Amino acid sequence: MQQIFLATTSEPLTILVDIIFIVGISTMVAWYFYFYLKKEIIGGFVGAILISGLGAILILASLQTFVRDIIMWLMSPKLGTIQLSNVNLIVIFLGAYLSLFLLIKINYNRGRKD
Repeated sequence: MQQIFLATTSEPLTILVDIIFIVGISTMVAWYFYFYLKKEIIGGFVGAILISGLGAILILASLQTFVRDIIMWLMSPKLGTIQLSNVNLIVIFLGAYLSLFLLIKINYNRGRKD
């Protein structure tokens, strides 16, 4: 049987770590929206934590395997059992994006003169 989310019940420490990650990341996202962006959220900061935690669990339960498969394919692209490439596509994208981002920042965000 495939596990949807969280660890198996035979690993209580792993379940605790999973819960700590969910609560921690939900709290950081709630802080970002409530304090940094100063958005009004039902229930204030605690409400934001609960809402973001619920959203995290719902998306985790429904999309974890799908997203993991996409990330694994991007890290090592295969077509069936045939290896298409030996490069990590995520790293290539990050390198290309960061180099252009830094060049634009160094160039003072000047627009094109079309």
